[in-house]
Amino acid sequence: MNRDETVKRMKKQLDDWNTQIDDWEKQMNDAQANMKSRYEEQLDTLRHQREEGMSKLKEIQGSSEAAWADMSKGFEEAWQHLAEGFDKAWSEFRGKEQQGDDSK
Repeated sequence: MNRDETVKRMKKQLDDWNTQIDDWEKQMNDAQANMKSRYEEQLDTLRHQREEGMSKLKEIQGSSEAAWADMSKGFEEAWQHLAEGFDKAWSEFRGKEQQGDDSK
């Protein structure tokens, strides 16, 4: 995958994450008081993951084609790790949300 395709894929993923975070923030604002602290903790994790993704995007956008060729494999692995972390945080968030629904 070349750098431009990777940048395009990353931008789409970041846009998706931003949409999910916005949705979760709305849910958090509607949650019962005891759930808000749990939501906020997960949202902090998700925000951190998003910031790491944005940092990586800026890094590759500023790289030359030659530098991209050298760093692409390591970058793909780092991006995959970041995406897995976001997915894990999402799963934990959904689990906590469902537990909160059960207690209503």
